[in-house]
Amino acid sequence: MKKQTEIEKNLAQLPILEYVFFKPEEIIFAKEVRDLCEGNGCGMYNTNWACPPAVGSIETCREKCHAYDKAMLFTTTTEMASSFDMKGWMDARVEHEALTNQVADVFRRYDKNALILSTEGCTVCKKCAYPDAPCRFPDRMYPATEGYGIMVMQMAPALNIQYNNGANTVTYFSMVLFNE
Repeated sequence: MKKQTEIEKNLAQLPILEYVFFKPEEIIFAKEVRDLCEGNGCGMYNTNWACPPAVGSIETCREKCHAYDKAMLFTTTTEMASSFDMKGWMDARVEHEALTNQVADVFRRYDKNALILSTEGCTVCKKCAYPDAPCRFPDRMYPATEGYGIMVMQMAPALNIQYNNGANTVTYFSMVLFNE
């Protein structure tokens, strides 16, 4: 509990909209989410270490998550000119990933093996080394929550976190799993 209190003091300094601590057993895994990945709607499937199939099966991902004592889900929300503002979405994602780096730094002070999950696959490198070589920046590569088969849309309301923050906004989610 002391570790969580120290972490929360550090998180209070960051522009996080909402966050919640919970048990990894509360994570909702769904094959349907992984099926969306395999449909490759985002174009990231089988292209990088942060997405399927590189992250392993849903069962492997579940086992990885359940190996930790605690989890935290957090959000950012950005207002945009319109719901169709693709540049706004991308800019908001870049800001969210920068915040995810800061959150990762906080947690890794307390657990160097914390697992950080974030949005839509890794964009650290212009060309990922996958599948020919190991990840060049494993400390900055955060697997996608969706790639892990995690159903954030159902988890957020179950954990009293807003999934949708209104018209002309985009809300991004990241998750941290850590040991006390």
